[in-house]
Amino acid sequence: MSKGENRITIIPAIHGKLTSDRKASEPDVAWIVQKWLERHPEVENRRGRIRAVSGQWTTEDGLKTEVITITMNIDDDIAGYDPEQDADLYEYWRAEPRYFEAS
Repeated sequence: MSKGENRITIIPAIHGKLTSDRKASEPDVAWIVQKWLERHPEVENRRGRIRAVSGQWTTEDGLKTEVITITMNIDDDIAGYDPEQDADLYEYWRAEPRYFEAS
């Protein structure tokens, strides 16, 4: 759960990556959230309560990117949600461990 106004993290910190040919590749946050909503239709009517928080960061391989975390207001039907159950949606984009050490 994220701190603050009763919000829960639904997509933990994700960021862009450098491809094998050194081109920047950024996560399609809208696609990830849409797929997440398809898996959680019980919150579809509350999509306006979903928030993205972002900040600039430089990855270990030198890519300047945005780190994005997606949260939503907690209601009873989502209170116990564990983002790991949908990790396949964002696994490739998951923030480097170094990001969490620096936070």
